[in-house]
Amino acid sequence: MELNAAFLRAMLRETLSNPQEAARKLIAINPPMEARWLALAVVVVLSVLLGQASVLLMAGSDAPFVMGVGASAIVQGGALLMVVYAAHAVGRMFGGSGSFPDAVLLVSWLQFMMVVLQVIQVAALVLVPPLSGMIGIIAITLFLWVLTNFVAALHGFTSLGKVFGMILVTFMAIAFVVAFLLALLGIQGPGMVDA
Repeated sequence: MELNAAFLRAMLRETLSNPQEAARKLIAINPPMEARWLALAVVVVLSVLLGQASVLLMAGSDAPFVMGVGASAIVQGGALLMVVYAAHAVGRMFGGSGSFPDAVLLVSWLQFMMVVLQVIQVAALVLVPPLSGMIGIIAITLFLWVLTNFVAALHGFTSLGKVFGMILVTFMAIAFVVAFLLALLGIQGPGMVDA
């Protein structure tokens, strides 16, 4: 297998048209664990840089950054690690057979697909700004669709509806725990003020 632009384009097309088959092909490549971690790190860095670029484009050079590039990378990397762990551990709790290394691989690829969509969104922000918001909605929908199929392929599940429901419940549980921990630490979300 040669990792080149043609391969990436073909895999992106297959991910959109038949995500479970794309997942099986990615797993069959069986790269070493170091390559999987490197892929995850690279997509985090690319995603953070594109996110910062879109903030600059929307607000100009005096844009107030909520957090620096380093902090953004830590938050983005932490979020992706939670998705990896949840995809693996929750699936195993429900009788799935997927491995943690394969979860790292599939989430890395999913995030690469999101980076490609981010590039399109940033281009739209420059060329056709109203289109940018629609691309964002499409990206969220594709993320959930591909993640559902990837988790099903990873663990050998057959019901996409049950997998999607499990993903939604897991995301809500993670959001609740994170909000609870932030409240314990006294960190407030944007727009929240003390009474």
